[in-house]
Amino acid sequence: MSPKIANLTLCYEGIQRVYRNAVLSHVRANLQQAFPSDYVERAKRPFLKEWDTIKAAAEERRRTGELGTPLVDDLDILGVNHFFNLFDANADHLVPKKDGSDDDLKKAKKALLGWMQTIKVLRDPLSHPAEADLSFEDAFVLLDCARRVLTQLGRPEAVRVHDLASQLAGRTGIAETGDDRQPLEDRLPAREAIVVHFVGRTDELQQLHRWFDDPLSRRWAVVGAGGLGKSALAYSFAEEIRRTAPQPFQLVLWMSAKARRFEDGHVVPIEDPDFFDLDSALSRLLVLLGWREEAASSLETKRVLSLKLLDAFPALVVVDDIDSLEGSGEDAIEFFTLSVPQTKSKVLLTSRRTILGLGHTATHVAGLSREDTEAFVRSRYELLGMDAKGLDASLLKQFVDSTGSSPLYLEDLIRLVAVMPAKQAIQEWATRSGDEARRYALGRELEKLSSVARELLAASCVTQRAVSFGELQALTGQSHEALAAGLGELQKLFLVPKPQFIDGEDRYDVGINTRALVQSVMGKTDLWRRLQGAHAALSGDVRISQGREEVGALCRKAVLLVRGDDQEGAEALLKKGLETRPNNVNLLAYLGFVYKTWRPPRRTDAGERFKRAYELKCRDKEMYKHWVRMELEQDEWSGAFQAAEKGLERLPNNPLLQYYSGYAKSRLAKELAGGLHHEKASEAVKAAQGYLDAALRSAVPVADHRKLRSDIYRALALNWERLGDKAKIFAVLDGWRREDPDDSKLQSEEERLRARLGDRA
Repeated sequence: MSPKIANLTLCYEGIQRVYRNAVLSHVRANLQQAFPSDYVERAKRPFLKEWDTIKAAAEERRRTGELGTPLVDDLDILGVNHFFNLFDANADHLVPKKDGSDDDLKKAKKALLGWMQTIKVLRDPLSHPAEADLSFEDAFVLLDCARRVLTQLGRPEAVRVHDLASQLAGRTGIAETGDDRQPLEDRLPAREAIVVHFVGRTDELQQLHRWFDDPLSRRWAVVGAGGLGKSALAYSFAEEIRRTAPQPFQLVLWMSAKARRFEDGHVVPIEDPDFFDLDSALSRLLVLLGWREEAASSLETKRVLSLKLLDAFPALVVVDDIDSLEGSGEDAIEFFTLSVPQTKSKVLLTSRRTILGLGHTATHVAGLSREDTEAFVRSRYELLGMDAKGLDASLLKQFVDSTGSSPLYLEDLIRLVAVMPAKQAIQEWATRSGDEARRYALGRELEKLSSVARELLAASCVTQRAVSFGELQALTGQSHEALAAGLGELQKLFLVPKPQFIDGEDRYDVGINTRALVQSVMGKTDLWRRLQGAHAALSGDVRISQGREEVGALCRKAVLLVRGDDQEGAEALLKKGLETRPNNVNLLAYLGFVYKTWRPPRRTDAGERFKRAYELKCRDKEMYKHWVRMELEQDEWSGAFQAAEKGLERLPNNPLLQYYSGYAKSRLAKELAGGLHHEKASEAVKAAQGYLDAALRSAVPVADHRKLRSDIYRALALNWERLGDKAKIFAVLDGWRREDPDDSKLQSEEERLRARLGDRA
């Protein structure tokens, strides 16, 4: 059996057979003790909305043989990806309580949930497609996290997982950290945002280790031209320090001083850099250390506190791209090169130029050695699923000659080889300079991608920060299935990394070099402008107010055209406006209105525009009203309810939308009752009651909402009629009469109900 297959086999044994079963046994025992009669229902609570989907997936895994043990109860259908939410929701009963302060308990819970989240991410099908294998690093982290979870839970199965991790480490020739020493706390970015798979640089890493082991040397720099892998080298070293946890160090911190990016052919400021001068550097440092509130203090207070903390909690502080600071940033360079080294912490800097005073304390990075280049090329071939049999000495020499053994250029050239014959790719590359060749390579890759994948790649780069699956869906308007498939395409080419747990959820964090390259290639396209418009709308960017009057004029003109039965003219007008203002929510909303008024109505087109405007956080009450009414006209009660609910997401407590939600639910209840679905009908009636009561409370002042309140009272009466509560019906009529005795709807409704129900008695 090859080591590659063995990695996956060991992880399957450790995660599916040992870790999963042990955690479920822990959950079952503890919840049964706390909730003897309804422990299963307690476990289901975090997953109520998706329980049917979870059950169907579990049944599928049992049919395929992935899960083979007999079911003890419904807890057995849960997978390792559900443990984070399960423990987060039931922490008081599932996380072991040990002697210590509340702060210690919070840290224990945070660590446990962090390990569970790492296991969830590494087991994600988008992280590791079925045809891909686990790298040693991912396999070791997966088993190590499982061991730590089981150890903290006090489970004896931790020993079995430790044995599997030992087999993995022993087979690869890598020594384990060996004992129960915990890896250092770290504030490192997602690995894939810096480097996909680190190769070589043995001499450079040894030099960094010699520096780190020298107790008298507390600062060092990694220096070299762009694209040679300085950040990757620093990151790999930082990961080793985190994993080996040398005494007395307690933390590994990462800060990026990169203050600019390339966009549309120009260098522009980054929206939210880690820091750009001494004041912001100290604030960032305090946040990373956990002193968030103190980050708002004066500069001198922050300087003193930062140095005190770095002395009390020795850390390896990595400052990436320190040379990008200019002017006021010089004070920050002085702080990291002179002040921090006076503490017990150590500083590792990366820079394109030699920093004054650090000429003899630096590792100079050049192109990869020939041996490392060959290993790098073969590793990228393997990662991309390409056949490495044709990598003879001649072809490898051409890779070296064409790229100068720059890892950045090599990676882009190899991705180009993935979409065209190797010799042709190298010839095309050789006719261009480095950055021009990279742009050409990306252009050829884009040609091979599906339209959804291209859109996803742009969406991942347009925001300048890590994005969640939900944000990608909002930016692009694509379905869940289309997004999953597109991300799979991009991850196979390593254009978008697997997700990492950032800011409380899984996010996709594209590397800065890839992001800059994508911007330079796609920055002037209509797709990019459209996504920028979507991003501006979603983030509330002040720039969307620019041109508001022009947009308002277009919308008013479109309404006039509709009133004159010129829907085609209105459509053309709004579409032209969207060409220059892609994803403008007002133009999209009005275009949906135009399609709704078409003869016959173009409901599918209207629904798509309404939905897209909602995704872009449209807060126009009229749009949601037209959307709901379009569904009601077709007796689509569920569709009307969903449209009203979306409106309430954007406009909470809006009485009109609350009324529509209640009315649609009430009509749905009538339809369900007619189909003999009495239990579901009863649930719908009760839900309708809640919405209608809320609408009546929200529709104030009374004088301004007379017609709406009349509709609400009528809907309430009908709803109580469906519940068969005669007393409530007459109570509604009484309230209605006190408020508006002359309402014609009240009089007709009273006549109808008295004829049907008789007198109040």
